Amino acid sequence: MEKATAIVSSSSGVNVFLATRLANAVKHMRSIVLLKAGNRFADARNILSVVALCATLGSPIDIGAFGEDERDAAQAVEQILSEWSGNMEAGVVTKKVV
Repeated sequence: MEKATAIVSSSSGVNVFLATRLANAVKHMRSIVLLKAGNRFADARNILSVVALCATLGSPIDIGAFGEDERDAAQAVEQILSEWSGNMEAGVVTKKVV
């Protein structure tokens, strides 16, 4: 079992964009990745359960990974939670209209 803790860095907290990014990062891994924020738990592969954590900016999230590639899975989730910024969440490129 691999454990880690990450602090949510997104200004909008854990929203659907961040949850989707997490789910995509772990969907091909063999390990089970569980997240805990406060008294709520989530499977990192389940977008709705990750959003239901209701974690906001600065919230600590405990990460537990169990399986063959548990270290890689925990590190991937920790990196996404710690480095995700609110600027890319909409996936929209803004351009100046002349």
